[in-house]
Amino acid sequence: VALSACSKEESSVLQVPSGSIIVPDAGMQGSTTFDSRNITSLKSTSIPKGWSLDNIDMYEGTITVTAPASFEDGEVRSGTLSLKGYTPTGATRNLSVFLAIAETISFAEAANCFVATAPNHRYAFDPLKGGDDNTVLQTAEIKLLWQTKANLIKYLDMRENGDGKMEASFYLEEDEDNEGKVYAGNALIGAYNADGEIIWSWHIWVTNNDPMAADNTATLNGQTMMSINLGAELNSNGSTDGDVIYKSYGMYYQWGRKDPFVGPQKYNFPSNANQLIYNTKGYATSLSYVDSTSEYGTVAWSVANPMALIKGCKANGYDWLYADSGEELWSAETKSLYDPCPAGWRVPTDALFVGLDIKSAEDDMMWDEAQKQYGWHLVDEATESEYFFTAQGRRNYLDCRLDIFNDDATLPVPWSGYYWTSTTDEEDAKALYFDLNTATRAWNGIDLSRPMHRANAMPVRCVKE
Repeated sequence: VALSACSKEESSVLQVPSGSIIVPDAGMQGSTTFDSRNITSLKSTSIPKGWSLDNIDMYEGTITVTAPASFEDGEVRSGTLSLKGYTPTGATRNLSVFLAIAETISFAEAANCFVATAPNHRYAFDPLKGGDDNTVLQTAEIKLLWQTKANLIKYLDMRENGDGKMEASFYLEEDEDNEGKVYAGNALIGAYNADGEIIWSWHIWVTNNDPMAADNTATLNGQTMMSINLGAELNSNGSTDGDVIYKSYGMYYQWGRKDPFVGPQKYNFPSNANQLIYNTKGYATSLSYVDSTSEYGTVAWSVANPMALIKGCKANGYDWLYADSGEELWSAETKSLYDPCPAGWRVPTDALFVGLDIKSAEDDMMWDEAQKQYGWHLVDEATESEYFFTAQGRRNYLDCRLDIFNDDATLPVPWSGYYWTSTTDEEDAKALYFDLNTATRAWNGIDLSRPMHRANAMPVRCVKE
């Protein structure tokens, strides 16, 4: 006979959902909520110099602090509040809360993409609005779906602001190796309803080169165009540096969908591996690939599954939609609800690219030299102005996998470029297309309005509304 004694393991919870208390100015008070279970008391073990811990309300579950009013004696603008929680039996749990004085930058207009450029700032947007001001969401919670760098955006939160309105917010840290710069990258934030279902999502474009600034825009055919691809860090402008080329690629979009998909892990597509993305805990996560069916090939399903690429449906002209035409998704007439560009910008029509041709000096280059720059300078024949477009390939319509090469077996090319427009063509949609051919210089190609299957995922160059 064997006897054993068992004791019930003590279970406790202590966490701050937002992870932070961020106040807009010196001397101001701020608070955050915390969740606890089986915690009887909570005490501070350390606090940044100049900050004061005003109150810990165990009943309401709130922590309140005040920021330093001046910085004459070594007080700090940010730091970590360390706390220790105690259970009824004396066991402990540690808790850390980030404290900071940071200006809030609010995105006043609804959009599917928000551009963030300022380090050590808090960014805020309305989580109850979708892609336009008329789309009202029943958002109960927001979560980070993915980001291209662990901790790219931090301290994601949703709560009532001082005006009694719901406000979503996140914080950008300064790149420790580049003073005054952010860690550049992209992220996707999801809105969840009370049943835990995704009802919308927003692309956060974190960059050190504001794509809407005058020096990052150009005039083409009477329209103001971003010189930077949607989601990119810069325009490589013909550089042969692999890192510079890679930073110019940006995000990939299936035609008519608002949500971005990452590109390759490296600029030259080794093994066609996807760029790594991370969840809120810093662990690697991944995209998914599904067949277009009556269940999956719908706008509603695509909105609820923004990390899923939908393969082309043969019966519907290799659209990701199973049956619908989707003509209204990216309208050629006006910015649509599902347009992926920031507020005030939209996907262009094919009229943007009229009159462009490959720069003659580059068209005459030896192909092995031209290959290194991954793209062409395109020249407006009317004004002789030049614009560089990167050749970052696409995600093809058959399986949504990355593909930088043209699929022409007779005349293979080392790279090819595609840029969506909002113009449609029966079952397809129009795109700017160009390539570099390794067989003969006479076969370098450019098509300013090429019909492409809508399940392809390709880059976008936004224009001002």
